[in-house]
Amino acid sequence: MFWKRTTGHGAFTGLLAGTGAALVHHGLTLPADAAPGIHGGWIAILHHYPSDMAQNFWTAIFAFTINLLVTIAVSLATEPRPEPELVGLVYSLTPKPIDTHLSWYQKPAILGVVVLAMLIVLNLVFA
Repeated sequence: MFWKRTTGHGAFTGLLAGTGAALVHHGLTLPADAAPGIHGGWIAILHHYPSDMAQNFWTAIFAFTINLLVTIAVSLATEPRPEPELVGLVYSLTPKPIDTHLSWYQKPAILGVVVLAMLIVLNLVFA
């Protein structure tokens, strides 16, 4: 979506590798005060985390990193698609819409600012 050199083979292989990395990391780690099994450690216990949330964050970090590296490596090793086939799929090759003729309530940027302001107000009210 953001790098025109990415290939379908690279993306799919990266997805599988990232999912596998998450499974392996979960199987090799365990949060504090948890028994091996559902919370992790079902392969072996190589590391203990202080909480379930810490284990979840680190599992996501490992999965994302492996996914990114494998996607890049496989994409560079495979043949890319020609640029005309990527128009509409890759951000840098897609023409940007012109919204100067639209009313204020039809412009995504203005609506985004309004939603963000509403989010801040609601957080202040209900915090």
